[in-house]
Amino acid sequence: MQIVDILELLVPDVWTSITQLCATAVLFFLMYKLAWKPVKKILDERSRFEQEKLSEAAALKEENEKINEQAKSIISEANRSAEAIVKEAREEAIATRNELVDDGKKQAAQLLENARHDMELERSKMMEEMRSEIVESAITAAEKILEEKADPQSEKKSIDSFVREVVDK
Repeated sequence: MQIVDILELLVPDVWTSITQLCATAVLFFLMYKLAWKPVKKILDERSRFEQEKLSEAAALKEENEKINEQAKSIISEANRSAEAIVKEAREEAIATRNELVDDGKKQAAQLLENARHDMELERSKMMEEMRSEIVESAITAAEKILEEKADPQSEKKSIDSFVREVVDK
């Protein structure tokens, strides 16, 4: 009998087992309806929200990359344009400098030529004045000689005085 008692203790009663199974099924059903569905719904919504944010982030990243590429292209074009402008400005500056140097040389040559011409005119004028003074002095000396008698001593004095006058002037 003991085996039967042990068996009875080991194997539960069928009605108790069915009741426990039904109670467990009701608990699972209630947990499924009250907890699992709302939690799953919240998790699904959160997952969808996160997925949307990831999609938006990916779209923004792609747009940002396009904008960066455009910016790089604009900067590159601006650099090329700036280099071309600088090169053109340098060439214009060199051309202007060369033109100014050539003009300066021409003006300096013209000024030098004008100065030489003015010096030549001044020299000619001085020579003409000297000739005029020499002729005047010679006429004056001749008059003095003629006024004085033809005396060799007085002629010598007159010539000396004439030479002094010419040299002093």
